[in-house]
Amino acid sequence: MGWSSERIMLLAEAANISESLRKLYRNYMTDAENRSTHFRHSIDIIREAVNNALDDLGELIEIFYPKYSRYPRQFISFRELRDDVCKKLSISPLVWDESFAGKPMVPLLSLESPEYGGEGMTVKQALNLMARIRDVGFLEIASKMHEKEALLFWSRATGERPMMPIARFLQMVTYLTDGHAQSLQSIRQMMETMQPAEIIQKLFGDGMTDMEIRTMQPGQAFSGPIYRAWDKLIAPSNVYAEVISHPRRYLHITEFPKGQFKGVLYNRDRQVIGKTGNLPLEQEGIFEVEAEGVEIKSVNDIMALGNDWDIYKLDYIDRVSFLERLSLSVPVKTGKVIEPSSDISQMLEILEDNERLRLVSTGAFSIGGDGGWLVLKDAFHVHLLVNAIMRDEEYNVHIRVSSLDGYEIYEVGQMKLKTNVAQHVRQRLAQQGVLVGMNWLPVDEYAIVVTMEINEFDLSALSIKNCKVEYVDDNLGYSDVSQLTDLIEMGA
Repeated sequence: MGWSSERIMLLAEAANISESLRKLYRNYMTDAENRSTHFRHSIDIIREAVNNALDDLGELIEIFYPKYSRYPRQFISFRELRDDVCKKLSISPLVWDESFAGKPMVPLLSLESPEYGGEGMTVKQALNLMARIRDVGFLEIASKMHEKEALLFWSRATGERPMMPIARFLQMVTYLTDGHAQSLQSIRQMMETMQPAEIIQKLFGDGMTDMEIRTMQPGQAFSGPIYRAWDKLIAPSNVYAEVISHPRRYLHITEFPKGQFKGVLYNRDRQVIGKTGNLPLEQEGIFEVEAEGVEIKSVNDIMALGNDWDIYKLDYIDRVSFLERLSLSVPVKTGKVIEPSSDISQMLEILEDNERLRLVSTGAFSIGGDGGWLVLKDAFHVHLLVNAIMRDEEYNVHIRVSSLDGYEIYEVGQMKLKTNVAQHVRQRLAQQGVLVGMNWLPVDEYAIVVTMEINEFDLSALSIKNCKVEYVDDNLGYSDVSQLTDLIEMGA
């Protein structure tokens, strides 16, 4: 298949694609008997839309998927749009809040645009216009596009959830290649270390069929291993025990220009935490570190150094030995081997309140895979995602929480929040222009993760019992949410 890059993607075309794919993906998820039919129709829509133009795929990712775009993830919040409209129309923000609290905002915003007409702007023009929303104003921008265009425009501008997961979209795209169709699992594995644009370029630009990632390059973010809950006092086999005193981050040290070294800290979900100046050494590499903010407290593991990008493939003991031979400006803190079936209760007793015990697998560093276990103390402490919120007539805030079932969310409980936690959650949502009303409002897209103490898990109903929310952890994201299998093991 020959691919060109001559066509210009219109916002109206992208909006039609988005609307069609959203409907088909909804049908795909709910109509099990005809899933293959909905899948093929989705591929046909993408094939017809991109019209053999590689740039079209890139522009669709830019407008559909804020997380993977070169442009800002969010251009403006709903609160800023509210303030702009209220000022222009002399409306009290209180009236706005009472009228729209709990309602989906993007469809309401799109109603301000005419049903037909518009200026026929391209996707690139739309993205550039999003950067000028504060200067131009909502009402004037709304007049430049028709209603369908506006749905996509405001969805992207406010960082709303896309019409389908990026991995599924990329899998469909691979069916447009000459025999290079990939499984969903294969796509997810590629995305551990590659951006969508890189995957597309390799599929269509290089014509590569072997997509396995063989090296870990400094500056190329990756998904960290998952550490599942361990609630027993007897240690599993083939693990090292390490004490975690501060949040674990992945430090990437790169050299550019020559002689100038820069460090960037990432979390497990490939999100940038910040830039740091106190580098443990001036050499390109990737390390796991403990950091308080952007201040590195200790170095705990090594994945790459200099031209050797395969250190992560070594067993844990070999990586530790490699690390301890280096001359670093910060302390090295690594795990200690423990015998299989040994009692770990004494190790738990000497931990400080802010410390946790992690059991690290002895093998190679597993990108996005299984890294070991995190030991739970006393009652089970787990991380759950807030997937819906509401307030009652007495202004008490109630939430519904979910675990992860693979890559999908699974609701496991509902509870009322204590005042300080409720204020924290509402403040997080207010930053996105979301107000808590008296109807259940889906909020899973905002990745609010709570740490909960759970004393019981009902296996028959797959729900948590006798539990309380301890606090909201702003340092956590989707990848930190506990798996449903972890909760099931607690109830076993």
